[in-house]
Amino acid sequence: MTAVSFQSVSKTYTTPKGDFHALQNVSLDIEVGEFFGLLGPNGAGKTTLISILAGLARASSGRVSVLGHDVQGDFSAARQRLGIVPQELVFDPFFNVRETLQLQSGYFGLKNNDAWIDELLESLGLADKATANLRQLSGGMKRRVMVAQALVHKPPVIVLDEPTAGVDVELRQTLWQF
Repeated sequence: MTAVSFQSVSKTYTTPKGDFHALQNVSLDIEVGEFFGLLGPNGAGKTTLISILAGLARASSGRVSVLGHDVQGDFSAARQRLGIVPQELVFDPFFNVRETLQLQSGYFGLKNNDAWIDELLESLGLADKATANLRQLSGGMKRRVMVAQALVHKPPVIVLDEPTAGVDVELRQTLWQF
């Protein structure tokens, strides 16, 4: 079964200097259970492809689906099946770690999942930081929180954009074991 499918996906940005083709006719299928690495130089379109998959950007043409759900036509179902860890550290500075995970759970309609949140916190080495405000955490700890956010709704498909940027060896090993 296909977990993620990109079919003839193109993305063109219009700039004052003319059109910029970030993606041109990209087609690939990633099967359930596969680990897939997308490698390329800066500016090659990797993050653009992930942004289209996550519904943060629209493809100029083509079709993208997650477990058969079109990311544009059936966004909610596609997003429910997808956990994304973005390249940039993005967090709300007004919440602690546990509150952040509870809030993320709410986006997916999940309530009373404290046992799973506790398991994530423990597995990712965040248990002692559960009540810490995100502003107080190091970059590596913030990255761990972002991984927990991506996993909190137990999605079958996980996408990590630059997953090991700013993390220590211990977290890298934890990510691959998780």
